[in-house]
Amino acid sequence: MKVGLLGIAHMHSHSYVKELMKAGITITGVYDHVLESSVRFAQQYDLNHVATTAELLATDCDTVLICSENVFHHELTLQACQAGKHVIVEKPMALSVADADSMIESAKQNKVKLMVAHPVRFTEPIQQLKKVIAEKRLGKVLAINASNHGKNPGGWFIRPELSGGGALIDHTVHISDVINYLFDLIPSEITAFISKSEATLPVEDIGLVNVRFTDETILSLDTSWNRPAGYPIWGDAILEIIFENGYSVVDGFGRKMRLFGDQSGHLEDFYFEEDMDHLMMESFIKAVDQDLPAPVTGEDGRFTVLITEKAFLAAKTETTINVD
Repeated sequence: MKVGLLGIAHMHSHSYVKELMKAGITITGVYDHVLESSVRFAQQYDLNHVATTAELLATDCDTVLICSENVFHHELTLQACQAGKHVIVEKPMALSVADADSMIESAKQNKVKLMVAHPVRFTEPIQQLKKVIAEKRLGKVLAINASNHGKNPGGWFIRPELSGGGALIDHTVHISDVINYLFDLIPSEITAFISKSEATLPVEDIGLVNVRFTDETILSLDTSWNRPAGYPIWGDAILEIIFENGYSVVDGFGRKMRLFGDQSGHLEDFYFEEDMDHLMMESFIKAVDQDLPAPVTGEDGRFTVLITEKAFLAAKTETTINVD
């Protein structure tokens, strides 16, 4: 496997590159539409930067990692697929179901893998819960109360022409993917609410999504950027799941120890299981090197795009949206 970077705007680009380098993967070049950004990134990791997407795709990479702003995911994926490159694209894979569908179709036509960076499903608690669900010990899922809180990341995340929206776009995808992975549910109705904690914000930082699935399971998901800048940790990815025969609370980020020290003067979380980005990248590398199916497919990514797109429409129109 050899990887080229198409866009490095997303903060996870740093984590992913570190994982690729630890795995001994050759990175053939770095491209970003902001030249200064690609130069700085390349210098930080001792990589080559290139000035155009064509130049990056002309390198001998077999896979591209797309960590651009959300609005560019679609076009960069199509260019990579047409160049015969496998694709790892940051979440959300697209800003509309139509774009997601064209990305999936392009990958199929060009016989390349399309993989979406949804790392939370790889954490040990989610993997263990998946096994418990498969054993049918808890019975049918009835309801899910979830939250993916965080801080306002600023930058391009709050520029709607680049991000597509705020907290609802940014923080619906993690939990949606985990629910799809665990339960394979089909949404039938979606309602949502968005608001701003400050009127001058260009995008929403408050979001609540409610989904009814075809089997009558219900989901409530708080996607708000409700952590103040001074909050000691980033946020959460919590699922409270009610089954016919039990109740489960899962931290999607993994098990942790929470420590407050007098010397440091602040609260810290220490996760003691393998890092989710490491587990995801390890799985993606294996899929390319051994020509295995994509661990997180374009269809998986499409599910989260569908939920997000319909939720945003429901919030904007203040109506319940039926999902076809």
